This record gives sequence, structure tokens and C-alpha cells, in this order.
Amino acid sequence: MIKPKRAASKIVLIIAVLLFNNVALIYGFTEFWYERFHVYLVVAILQGFMFYAIVITALARLILAKVLKQNPHPKQTRLFAIGTFASIVMLAVFNAYSPALRYMTVTTDKPLDKPVDIALISDTHLGRWFGNRQIKKMVNLIDEQSPDVVVIAGDIMNDTTIAYDNTNMHEQLSQLKAPLGVYATLGNHDYRGYDAEITQAVEAAGITALDSESVLLNDAVWLVGRSDDVDLTRLAADTLLKQVDTDKPVVFLEHRPSMMEEISVLPVDLHLSGHTHGGQIFPLTMLKNWFEPLNYGAKKLGNTQFLVTSGYGFGPVPFRFGTRSEIWMIRLQSTS
Repeated sequence: MIKPKRAASKIVLIIAVLLFNNVALIYGFTEFWYERFHVYLVVAILQGFMFYAIVITALARLILAKVLKQNPHPKQTRLFAIGTFASIVMLAVFNAYSPALRYMTVTTDKPLDKPVDIALISDTHLGRWFGNRQIKKMVNLIDEQSPDVVVIAGDIMNDTTIAYDNTNMHEQLSQLKAPLGVYATLGNHDYRGYDAEITQAVEAAGITALDSESVLLNDAVWLVGRSDDVDLTRLAADTLLKQVDTDKPVVFLEHRPSMMEEISVLPVDLHLSGHTHGGQIFPLTMLKNWFEPLNYGAKKLGNTQFLVTSGYGFGPVPFRFGTRSEIWMIRLQSTS
């Protein structure tokens, strides 16, 4: 993208890039995995997008030279590269901040007088880059769908309640309502030392936090919520199911899809989770398929329908490339 003509200019450019990268890296590791490290991640991902732009530009030049027998001017090539980079960044930001609605119907052999419509959101990661505007958009989208119940599958906040409190996100989050209630479980980012404060903030907004607890919805469907894997005190799934009447439909809500084999042999009709972000940014969108039992989407094991959402928020970096922010609308109905 930049082509210095003099050797001295090239040396200065290389030194500047090395200094920038190492300063950003050192700055990030002074607060590993928290705010400063998130700044470094943004820098690193932007450089990744720059690499994608260079690859696309090289391929475009190759096609022009070999197929169309044209040799574009270097300035045209650099402008194309800059335009490609800007397009990738804009697409990644659009995917992060412009949620899509997804729909799915799940049937059960258990008796259910009328269908139950469930809105699933996950990984909102409320924080510095994701706050009141996105909460308001989420509330409006869910209100338009008129679900019977709303469930949140963990990572409600991005590590702390600091940004949530400082920007009064409570006012917007408390607008999230449904006839049968709004329920949430905590995710791994909610267990970074602020789990008590996050639980308190969620409850104050009118959302019921389910910590290895169950609730009977409209005397028809059991909703079981379990805390995240990092909670060493959480109960096993079969222990939780002893508290409910499994002759009725059972919806199991937790943050991660890591225990699919455990759940699939139990009388659970629908399992809802998030955590993976669907990989969030290419190539993790593909690589995570090797490490997660279900990285994204729906899969049926045994009699249990599993659904893993890519999430409504995005965590430490405001980009999605290969995935998109989303809300799932699920209709649970009986085959009879």
C-alpha cells in the first residue's frame, strides 16, 4: 500500500511498523485479556484485514495480467488495495452492529396445548463498544416478534459492570420484557470477579438469573438454567432434571455447548447456548469447527435439538467477518 522510493525511507517505515506493533503488544499484555489487551486485539485484527486486502489485490492483479493481459499502474493497485481494506472493515463493523433475525421450529412428542415462542439472545458483552443503542435495537426487534419468553445464554456483560453503570444501561435493559418473563444464565465473561454485581444488575432490570435453577413456564414448559463451566459448584444436568417433571417439554439454557453428549441422553427437548460467536472472524469461523462439538447452528442428537447462536454482541473487538450479530426466534410445538 505504501511504496517508498529511497532505501532510507524503507528503513524508517520498517522501524516504525516494528515499533508500533511491539508498543501495542506490550501495552496489551500490561492488562492481559482486559481493556488494554482488547485495544491490542483491535490493532491485530485490523492488520489481519490488511493481509486479506493484500491477498485479494494480488489475486486481482494476477487475473488482470494472466487472463485479461493488462498491467495496471502501481497507483491503481494501491488504491484498489486501500479500497478493499476499507470495504472489509466496513463489512466487519456492519455485521457486528446490524443484527439479523433467525427462525426455527422445534417439535416435541410431549404434550403442549399451544406453541411457545422463545427469543434467544446470547453474548451481548455489554461494555465500552456495545451499549445503550444496541440494547434499544435488541428490545425493539424482540418486541416486534412478540415472543412468549426471552432467554439470554450468558456473557451478558464484558467482564465488569463499569461501563454498564457509567452509561446507565439499566434504563434500556429494563425495557426487555415478555409475557412469560425474561431469563438469563451467566457466561464465562460474567465470572471475572463481577458475577455478584452482574447478577444484581440483571435482576434489577427485571431479568431472572437462573443459577442451576428451573422455572415452569405457563404450567406447560420447564426452563432449566445452568451456570457456566467455570462455576465449579454448578450441578450436573441429570441432577437438575430431577427437580422437574420431564413428562412436560424441557428447555435447557446454558452458556456453552460443551456438554452435548451429557445432555443428549437426558429427556431434554431443546438445548440453547452461545459462547462460540460462530468463530466471529474468518478463519476462526472454520477452525472452531474442529474444537467445538457444535460451533454454530442447529443439530439434533438423540431426542434433543441443540441450537448454538453466534450471539448478539461481539466481545472485545467490534468486528464480525464471516458471521453476523443475531437473534433467534424459536417456536416450540407438540407433534400432536
